[in-house]
Amino acid sequence: MFPDFYATSAQVLPVLMLALIWESRFLDRLGQQNRHTRREDPDGVRFWTRPRVRAYSIFIVSTIMGGLTLSLLVLADYVAPGPVPRTLLAVCLALAVATLLTRVVVDILSATRPTDPPNAGHRPNSTGAPAGSPAGAAGDGEAK
Repeated sequence: MFPDFYATSAQVLPVLMLALIWESRFLDRLGQQNRHTRREDPDGVRFWTRPRVRAYSIFIVSTIMGGLTLSLLVLADYVAPGPVPRTLLAVCLALAVATLLTRVVVDILSATRPTDPPNAGHRPNSTGAPAGSPAGAAGDGEAK
């Protein structure tokens, strides 16, 4: 009754894993990011430190690989299709999709975060001279 569910899962799970781990350059970005706690660094992360990211990434990849294996075993008739394999596979798919959705939302928010205007830190002094110039540099040469 559900053979298409297992076949589709066997096709979708590897694509989700590729999107989560390799295609999004996740591992490259992770190696470059500061992942210290806020206790150690005021600009650090609140929860997702490197050990936690490592553990969750290994967990999600293991879950996806387990779901893929289960799908293939059901398709090969080594495991009988039924409510338990379907439920396990549905949970696996839901977890993978939720993780991908979270990653996409975080990436979009970080890529579109407002930035300071190019001259935000540069304000001319009261004489109109560039910052760091002597007070009379923009005027007629005399300090007033």
